[in-house]
Amino acid sequence: MHEYSIACEIFEQVIATAEAHEAQEVRHVILEMGRLAHTNPEQLSFCFKAIAEGSIAENAEFIVEMIPPSLECECGYAGTVDETQIGKDGELRSELLEYIAALECPVCGKNARITGGRELIIKSIDIETEVEK
Repeated sequence: MHEYSIACEIFEQVIATAEAHEAQEVRHVILEMGRLAHTNPEQLSFCFKAIAEGSIAENAEFIVEMIPPSLECECGYAGTVDETQIGKDGELRSELLEYIAALECPVCGKNARITGGRELIIKSIDIETEVEK
């Protein structure tokens, strides 16, 4: 399960940032994750919460915003993959994976390249710098 090692890295970055700003508590962590990152957002959230136990991030809300895959082609096409191909659970359907594996431009049919959708970025960290009484 590579989600655990990813969650460890995220946790370390969150804590380092929080400590650099003398935070007393981490309230929210917002992550942008490409649909092609091959990472399960629920497992990642579970791992982060387990790692954060006993720390200033213990009660942090862990939010994952999904980024659709994007393609570029030599014909000039640049855009995201049709989100209607995404299943109700947020996972890509096998037809879409086959489409992306073929890397065909939806306009001209030539080979296209993936330009986005594999990202895993900490978008924001919301911290509390003073303990509320």
